[in-house]
Amino acid sequence: MRRWVVGGALLSLALAAVPAVAVEPGEFMRPCKRQDLLGVWRVMRLGVAGGSEVDRTDPAFLRHQRYVFHSNATMAHASQDVPFTAEEQRGLTKLPPSATWAIELEGSLVRQRDGVAEVERAECRVLTQAVRDPKTSQPTAQAGDVLLTEERADRRPATRRLLRRIRGLD
Repeated sequence: MRRWVVGGALLSLALAAVPAVAVEPGEFMRPCKRQDLLGVWRVMRLGVAGGSEVDRTDPAFLRHQRYVFHSNATMAHASQDVPFTAEEQRGLTKLPPSATWAIELEGSLVRQRDGVAEVERAECRVLTQAVRDPKTSQPTAQAGDVLLTEERADRRPATRRLLRRIRGLD
């Protein structure tokens, strides 16, 4: 079931890269490993699964978002309505951590935000090849991008984020 959820999440991204009859997630992505996430990431795309309710005032849904994963298992998240300036971007690695994180054996990202009792879980996959938009042939995802599929309490998908590493800030 989970393979089909992930496959369905990327189906629109993968149509041009993988034949429609052979859309298997293992053909274009793999589970995340801890070292895959270390560094600074920009959210390229954010989608909400059907049936999920979203509080659009929640900073987790602002247009411009960055994640910083530190090697000491802490992380920070920053979001804002306007693009990050070059100075703000350089300062991301100095943000105070707001959560701890770990990667489980099957590649799931688990996060514990400061002051929140609930542990958050996201299926984490690294794209192993570039994916193009079938309508425009423009790249929509690059090899090395990360797809986070966040889960609700019932373990059904709630949101999906496509992350791209920001080079030179690590």
